[in-house]
Amino acid sequence: MATAAPPVRLYLALCWLLRSASTVFPEEPGPLNFVPSEVVRRYPVFLGRPHRTWLRQEPLHIQRVLQINRTLYIGARDDLFRVELDIVAGDEMFYSKKRTWESNKNDIRICRMKGKHEDECRNFMKVLLSRRGGLFVCGTNAFNPLCANYTGDTLEMVGDPVSGMARCPYDPKHANVALFAEGNLFTATVTDFLAIDAVIYRSLGDSPALRTVKHDSKWFREPYFVSAVEWGPHIYFFFREIAMEFNYLEKVVVSRVARVCKRDLGGSQRVLEKQWTSFLKARLNCSVPGDSHFYFNLLHSTSPVIRMHGRDIILGVFSTPPNSIPGSAVCAFDMEQLAQVFEGRFKEQKSPESIWTPVPDELIPKPRPGGCAVQGSRFNSSNSFPDEMLNFVKTHPLMNEAVPSLGQRPWIVRTMVRLDE
Repeated sequence: MATAAPPVRLYLALCWLLRSASTVFPEEPGPLNFVPSEVVRRYPVFLGRPHRTWLRQEPLHIQRVLQINRTLYIGARDDLFRVELDIVAGDEMFYSKKRTWESNKNDIRICRMKGKHEDECRNFMKVLLSRRGGLFVCGTNAFNPLCANYTGDTLEMVGDPVSGMARCPYDPKHANVALFAEGNLFTATVTDFLAIDAVIYRSLGDSPALRTVKHDSKWFREPYFVSAVEWGPHIYFFFREIAMEFNYLEKVVVSRVARVCKRDLGGSQRVLEKQWTSFLKARLNCSVPGDSHFYFNLLHSTSPVIRMHGRDIILGVFSTPPNSIPGSAVCAFDMEQLAQVFEGRFKEQKSPESIWTPVPDELIPKPRPGGCAVQGSRFNSSNSFPDEMLNFVKTHPLMNEAVPSLGQRPWIVRTMVRLDE
């Protein structure tokens, strides 16, 4: 299982979270909190050096960290590092192998012609995954993303790079999610230079490439992708976005979980061809109960699925938006309860002026929209689903009920203090 060692994670998370910027598309946030320097000094740090006598002057710009057994892989700007955790000594970690993957001069030239700064027109490694005994790496490549396979021991590139479109963001400041499941790459990112088209995408495996519906605000509205996990027959994506279901004058950002069937084959030639037939999403409810619930609407990070007291749960770190009472919280969600929400009622807006209401059960087509095709049943493939069902799931991706937090309240709450100040 690829997980980051706590001492390493502490320092690298600080390096990663300190990045900030601003454009139209949601970007990496600032830190929720700063770890005191006396805590950081307890653990060895990584400064991008092979040994103490080697001086490094350029900043690292760490993007991704992956631990496989006792080896740590670090994806930075233009560089990929391998660090052996068993030979860490003292207050610093040193790399045993380094591989540089820079953008070529033509990609940099085109990037600059499009108005990007020189520091942006580099190769920031935004995807770093274990694959077939080696590594799968994707970089922004001067706003022309590329992906490649690398060996795990020598960090040599295997084969030629392939397009990173829909697998890696163009802008290093933009958030993205990627994981392999059943030989397929599942990603959540943007597909274009202007970061207009947000997508959940499947590629590189034996299954056909699939994506979410393009430019449909019912599916996505300015999402910020946080994480993804494989659980049962589905991949669950955690993100936040501007809510469509509230008739307010101001934009309200809420946290979501969406899911797709791992073995979805897409719709018919008439409806949802080469698109997900199983995409559904629901709100995550992290709030303090009372006469008027106090909501923590901004999801920042999640844990992997954890087995605790006989339950599969996932933890999330939430905060309030800048224009509200300052606060943050940790909420837990039971994966069984989470999955059950997707078996509940759908939400709809009958006209642009009307409020969002639950869809009556008698109006839901059969088989139930958003489900996985079952081998041996009448509909053993998603491309055999009736058009009525496919049209419904295309226009009704949102569930009516929110996913409740375990115990109906956060596990940890801190209010009246803005943690990013």
